[in-house]
Amino acid sequence: MTITPALLYRLSGVAIIVAFALNLTGGLLHPVLGGNAHSVESLTSFTSPWAQMILLLGTIIQLIALPGVYAWFAGKAGVAGLVGFVALYSSLMLTALTHLAIEAFASYTLASNPDTAYLVPADGSLIDSTAFVVMQMAGGLTYLVSLLAFGIILVWTRAVPLWIGVIMTIGGVIGVIPWPEVPGVAGLVIELPRGLAFAAIGLVILRAHGRPQVTEAPSTPARVTAPTPA
Repeated sequence: MTITPALLYRLSGVAIIVAFALNLTGGLLHPVLGGNAHSVESLTSFTSPWAQMILLLGTIIQLIALPGVYAWFAGKAGVAGLVGFVALYSSLMLTALTHLAIEAFASYTLASNPDTAYLVPADGSLIDSTAFVVMQMAGGLTYLVSLLAFGIILVWTRAVPLWIGVIMTIGGVIGVIPWPEVPGVAGLVIELPRGLAFAAIGLVILRAHGRPQVTEAPSTPARVTAPTPA
């Protein structure tokens, strides 16, 4: 089998759709008890740590697929699109992977043992580490800003269908709203806009059979040749 750019685009499109399904499932199954998704009670609920592991798997697949998805429309998104994508990708990797890995393994293990459950902070920060909390806050803020900016760039450049950029922009807006931590709602707010937008791009890629978008080059005027004197 020959690995062609079109094949890589199609694989990225399939993977980003699978990632959306996993992330949405994990987000909806993520337990929230007493208004705190990261309390000892939530971490030891019957859907833990499976919901977090599903989210972690979906996020890993999403991060693997995103470079290929972006490369498919990068030519139309321009330099601003590149900057927005790098900021979005790096902040998502920094915050989501570390958060989910710690929640699914470290915090769950501590919460499941009565002798160590007290080590799980009551404020929902997963672990008692100032550096981790600062990193999560800075990364989360960067993620929301870059999601909003990237959505606006997609709308402005029409690198993808307009409605996809609008959905991503909306995701950045609703992400700053302090939604109550209730089962299902938190998962939808976080996973639905971003995941739906990227999954939609994946569908567009598959419909195009992986053929990259053609960016029209500006036409150059025909050169006028002066007549040669007899």
